[in-house]
Amino acid sequence: MNHLKKVLQLTVLLILVIFFLFPLVMTVTALMLFIGVFSNACGNNQAAQGKNNSFTISVVTKDMYLDMVVKKFQELHPSINVEVKEYTSNPLPPASGKGIIIRTEDPIDIEKYVMAMNTQLMSGQGSDIILLNNLPYETYADKNLLLNLGQMMQSDQSFNSSKYYQNILEALEYKGNLYGLPVSFSIDIMAADKTLLENSQVKIDDNTWSWNDFVKMAEKVINDNKTRGTQELYALAGMDEKRLITSLVRENYGKLVDSEKKTANFTGKEFLDLLNLSKYLIDHKLINTDTTQTNMMDLASRGKLVFNLIPLRGFMDLQATKTIFTGEVQLLKPPGNEGNLFFTTDSMYGISNNSPHQELAWEFLKLLVSDEMMSQGTLFGMPINKSVVPQIAQNTIQSLQKGGRMIMKGANNSQAQSITLQPPTQEEINFVESLLNKANIYNGTDQKIISIMQEETTAFFTGQKTAEVTARLIQDRVSTYLNE
Repeated sequence: MNHLKKVLQLTVLLILVIFFLFPLVMTVTALMLFIGVFSNACGNNQAAQGKNNSFTISVVTKDMYLDMVVKKFQELHPSINVEVKEYTSNPLPPASGKGIIIRTEDPIDIEKYVMAMNTQLMSGQGSDIILLNNLPYETYADKNLLLNLGQMMQSDQSFNSSKYYQNILEALEYKGNLYGLPVSFSIDIMAADKTLLENSQVKIDDNTWSWNDFVKMAEKVINDNKTRGTQELYALAGMDEKRLITSLVRENYGKLVDSEKKTANFTGKEFLDLLNLSKYLIDHKLINTDTTQTNMMDLASRGKLVFNLIPLRGFMDLQATKTIFTGEVQLLKPPGNEGNLFFTTDSMYGISNNSPHQELAWEFLKLLVSDEMMSQGTLFGMPINKSVVPQIAQNTIQSLQKGGRMIMKGANNSQAQSITLQPPTQEEINFVESLLNKANIYNGTDQKIISIMQEETTAFFTGQKTAEVTARLIQDRVSTYLNE
């Protein structure tokens, strides 16, 4: 408004000068100029006000935490409207206050979301804030479609980066820049039935073990128990052919795809070994292919499951894993990771470079990872803000002391199972916190590449194509996609 007043004052002064120096006709022209300047100034001011009263967020499925932050943001900024766009046919139900609902996203919804974001971003449209999970955000960054959040952090004196897990942020950098801010993350862990391993005298060095070691150890445990008369014992459960190869590829994604160089390595030994490993596990019935979550939990609780790949999202997940394995569980780094600790994130957000509301979007992201919001206990996963972890640990203890429970349910599984959890000990809290600080490699994937791999391996598992032919088909399609 002060700027508008100065414009008005200068224009009036200009008219007075013109009035004394030029004929009346020029004065009329000056008056018309004044009216135009005044109208344009007012119009631009009104447009700016109208332009900044809303922004949008795109997600696959919104959750309780995002809803809570949106509500808080609008309380702080009453004139701002925040719209969350979902791309799911099965949204999560409202929180009932009776437990934490854990549900995986439907692959069909993810595919729909990826296609929509690709179309919108490549055409210069789309939401201001975007959930980057499953998206090829490196490609977006190369095309200058995402804001460099690292620069935002450095230039914003109100943002204290030392409060956040730097090992996680550094692992997420692409070409030295940070384009996605993870709200929460989880550690990739291989859980094992400690009793079964000890009974078979199996000792594991998870800094060096390979997938071949995994097979040998699982077979030893299974064969030992067959000798004792135990039936229906599996190395892994809850995976059919598609889920198994997908899990293995995700664990080895960095060896198969170089997003920065736009190259793929599906014809190399690494992927061929994964294909043959998958077929061996299936053909030798080392995996229970029933994908229902309740079946896997039942097998583990009865001592019929040797290993289980899990995302460790924090104290609740640790207690759930202990309960499922009847308390005797050993947590290991997955095979083949050469001592590295991988992590994933279910909620990483970026800001569109085409957004007219970048400052507002950044203010929203800061609120997402603030002490106030992250300490309230509705976050799914471990917070990127490490300063609130001790409070979350205490909240978990207090909640479970009152009889806390967890409801586990799959995206395509109508049946859910509730399990009662015990509070974590201080030793367990310290263990989880040590993992959070050690995680050093982001296990992120491009959903399009995963879809290509799933499509082309179908014929391999039915015996119609060899591993080599399958690998070549995947290599050609992925290479074409990466260089589009």
